Amino acid sequence: MPPVTTLRVVEVVSLGPPDKDNTLLYIWDGVKRVVVRDSKVEKTIPGNDYRTGEKFQLIQPITVHGGSMPKEVLSVEAGPWDDRGRRDFRYFGSKSSRMIRMEQAINEIGPHVVRFRGIDGFWVGVLETSQVPRPVVLSLIGRVDQSNAEERERVVRFLIDAAWYPEAQEEIDRLIRDFPNTELSRRADGARSFITQAQAVQRRSEVDLRRKAQQYKEVARLLKTLQGKEISTELQVEAREIERRDQQQAAADRALAVDLRRLAGRLTSEARGPWQKALVEILKAIDEAPDAVRDRFIAWQKVRDDPKISDEQKFALAISGYIVGQEMALPDLKAAEVFWQAREAARGYLVANEAADRSGQAARLEGLSWPVAQAMADPVYRLELLTRIIQLMPPPRHDPDEPTGKTALHRVLDDENAEPTEYAVRLPPEYHPLRRYPALVVLHSGPGPASAVDEWAAEAARHGYLLIAPQYNVRGLPHDYRYTTSEHAAVELALRDARKRYAIDSDRVFVAGQITGGNMAWDYSLAHPDLFAGAVVISGLPAKYVPIYAPKQQELVPLYCVIGELAPAAGEVVYDRFLKPMILKTWDITYVEYQRRGLEVIPEEVPRAFDWMDRHRRDPYPRSFDVLTARESDDRFFGIVVKEFADGRTTAPEATEVLGQNLRPAEIKMGSSRESNLIRLDVKGVRALDVWLNPQILNFKKPGVPRVTIRVNRKDVISGRRGILKLDLESMLDDLRVRGDREQLYWHRISIR
Repeated sequence: MPPVTTLRVVEVVSLGPPDKDNTLLYIWDGVKRVVVRDSKVEKTIPGNDYRTGEKFQLIQPITVHGGSMPKEVLSVEAGPWDDRGRRDFRYFGSKSSRMIRMEQAINEIGPHVVRFRGIDGFWVGVLETSQVPRPVVLSLIGRVDQSNAEERERVVRFLIDAAWYPEAQEEIDRLIRDFPNTELSRRADGARSFITQAQAVQRRSEVDLRRKAQQYKEVARLLKTLQGKEISTELQVEAREIERRDQQQAAADRALAVDLRRLAGRLTSEARGPWQKALVEILKAIDEAPDAVRDRFIAWQKVRDDPKISDEQKFALAISGYIVGQEMALPDLKAAEVFWQAREAARGYLVANEAADRSGQAARLEGLSWPVAQAMADPVYRLELLTRIIQLMPPPRHDPDEPTGKTALHRVLDDENAEPTEYAVRLPPEYHPLRRYPALVVLHSGPGPASAVDEWAAEAARHGYLLIAPQYNVRGLPHDYRYTTSEHAAVELALRDARKRYAIDSDRVFVAGQITGGNMAWDYSLAHPDLFAGAVVISGLPAKYVPIYAPKQQELVPLYCVIGELAPAAGEVVYDRFLKPMILKTWDITYVEYQRRGLEVIPEEVPRAFDWMDRHRRDPYPRSFDVLTARESDDRFFGIVVKEFADGRTTAPEATEVLGQNLRPAEIKMGSSRESNLIRLDVKGVRALDVWLNPQILNFKKPGVPRVTIRVNRKDVISGRRGILKLDLESMLDDLRVRGDREQLYWHRISIR
């Protein structure tokens, strides 16, 4: 095994023990270095595979032998590698107004790294072997002397080291056919056995990944490939045990559905009649996505055999548990009916286009005979119930005919702009609206949303991510990122619309981009830190608002930053001056720097980015934060919404200097105390704001009428009788209708002027 340093944020391979500079770790694999804080490292496993492995030298005649590498490289255009191991390469240097062109050629191939040189221009480069098309590599190493058995065996060892197992197997078969001797056949049998086991281990690892991605059909298919006499006994036993547990669970889910049918059949026709539609939906959910709903029936299952509980009460526990969750399930069919009606009214409110229709649904909700809770105010209990109903129901605008595995194009339904926002979306395999999925907002670098989807689609499918690719460019203008409020609005509207259509886990939403898309991903994530669990920035640079926001907001948004060492100011500015101080603060930042790469697309980082994202979740309700804002669109931070800035506190992008030196941002510091129901705000440069309240920050369950104190700049502006809250259901629903975030719900708004 190569020395794998397993991080809490990412998993990387190192050529040796990581270098350490006090609390920083520098991990080098021959192609890139990764910099993290030592507190992010869980363990280091030693090994030396990256130091060994078969390497093949290629003779590539060159015409320019000497020179020096450029200091900075941008606008890279690299053509495909051909069967000779050559490609066209073009770039702009920072000190040249003309594009520099050359042909490059691979001169060494290893199982993990290839090295190449410029032929008619000076360049010395390295790439991961995976970034050269496999047919090209096979063609190049296939040039060894076919009559030399030792050289042919080297090819087999290379393919095994590269984990190209099908190709290794084919080469072994050809080798034995060409050299039919006993000793070679014996070694070949050992190699075949190793390949079979290595492939089985890969599939076993894929089982865990696909299960985490909620792709249970694929899990079952993979488990069946782990049987057979050629697979190790240990792995077969483990696979059979997993299959046995899965089959037991499937049988239990089928039995759950049968028991529910029987229970419904024992009710009187009068009691059963109103529940036919609901029962069809519930049984379908148990059949299609049992993993998403089985826990909702725990309250019923606990009393299933209790003779003291009537069938009607048991049925009520099952139905109400499905709607509000087993913790709030009630043995009362009338209460269950209220929950069902509340779900229908809530969905009606969220999809209604007209204000009058929404008001009607809100009145319907308020008029329901909600059950009463002990030691809890009625409005608080109703809001708690409605919160659970909303979080457990399918997305309000779910389309059952939405295809998976294809890129769909949507227009934002509630966008009133003259040119409505469009975005592309790709669903993961085995998508179901009752499951919750992580999502990745991918920002294109000019060619459009479909290009961004294509860059990330393969790994998104494996990891079970939903992709959202907004069209943020304004039609008729150059395809670039200009830091404008309209570009921000396009992304926010697309994300909000997608939340209403799809089962997105809003606590696992990330944003990513390469080059200009990376510029935007960095800027947008810092401007809207309450939206994301993290940002992936590949070949993106900090400009305009980013250098001003990052020293505060980057603590709220974990960052995975990738750049080439030849990109403008990569090491000196991006890392040394900008990111290193934040890494030293123990902020969740991983910096990856590629050797001899410029400002360019780095596709090999996509799989590692998903590995990093899989380890992160958003905190939707931080109890304190400190943020800056200097742009009209950057107005919402975890329920604190700026309604009016003071003069001179916002600056248009076109008037903002490259590093934001001329900005005079407003500042908002928030602190809270759940014990005293207090929110403290220290603000500068803000004239008016809204404060949205939620039950995670404040304790609405205290005896008596819910009260809150809001202190702004050390002065109580809401307290005493003014702090008595008149809670209603419509406030929460209206905010949810706009934002679509079912994991970050607010119950009440207070305006401060």
